[in-house]
Amino acid sequence: MSSHGPRAVPIRTADDWEETTVDGESRVTIYWTKTPGNRVDRFLFDLFGTSRERELALDPVGTTVWRHCDGDHTVAEIASVVADSHADERVAPVDETLAHFLMQLEERGLIRFDDG
Repeated sequence: MSSHGPRAVPIRTADDWEETTVDGESRVTIYWTKTPGNRVDRFLFDLFGTSRERELALDPVGTTVWRHCDGDHTVAEIASVVADSHADERVAPVDETLAHFLMQLEERGLIRFDDG
């Protein structure tokens, strides 16, 4: 699953998000401000006038995962919900797909893990 293991509990760290309905399906959009990692990043942001405001629109699978990153569900439980809620061809192999997505969210600072 993820490098944190199936018993790890992902917890949202981003507070600014909204859930809407698009074509009858629930979708989440997450908003956050990117913090430059070092002086070079900060210089490049300023040089090119790059906005630090970020927005990530999730598809229905990502929305299901995001809803369950509430501190109450383990990675294994989320994998089970995703497998039960979405078509196999969309999420298979569910463990690898979920681990990759959670890693991306963690790298962006949108979730953290409680490894128990």
